[in-house]
Parts: sequence; C-alpha cells; structure tokens
Amino acid sequence: MHTWIIDQVPPLPNDTQILQALRPEADLLTGGGIALNLGILARNGQVYRVARAFGLDDYNRAADALERLGLVPTGRSLRLHDISLEEVFVDQAARA
Repeated sequence: MHTWIIDQVPPLPNDTQILQALRPEADLLTGGGIALNLGILARNGQVYRVARAFGLDDYNRAADALERLGLVPTGRSLRLHDISLEEVFVDQAARA
C-alpha cells in the first residue's frame, strides 16, 4: 500500500497511528491487479492523506485497521484532483 499527505492540510493528531495501521503486516498478497484509494479527512473536512491499496485484501485490512482507531467511513466516494477515492474516512469524534 502507498500512502501520502496532501500538502497544506493539517493531519489528525493520531496520524502516526493511522500510518502504522495502513502498513501491511507481512502481507505477501500485494499484487491484486486493482488499485483502490482511501481518503482520510482532517478536522477541517479536507482530505489530508490518501492511501492506495493494491487488491481488495489490502483495502479491507486497511479499512478495518482505521475503524479500530476510531475512524469511520463516510459512505461516499470522492474525486480529489486526478484521484478517485473509493471511500473517505473521518475521525468519529469530529463527526459528533
């Protein structure tokens, strides 16, 4: 999985944990033939991090890990510049 920060958008306070959650744990099935993008919203509502999974297993593992950290899917896809995001996650505390 590849992940990157969107310039000029402040990251969430637990971004270090988010980054760790997005890293595969010795996952050898990285060549899924499909790229799926996740977005993570900053507290200001802008996407600050994009993560690209290479296969559905990688995507589902990352989504589960983000949910364990308290991030929830918004239930919407999004187009960010030239990147299509299949799902966008937001900190549950920020939604309240």
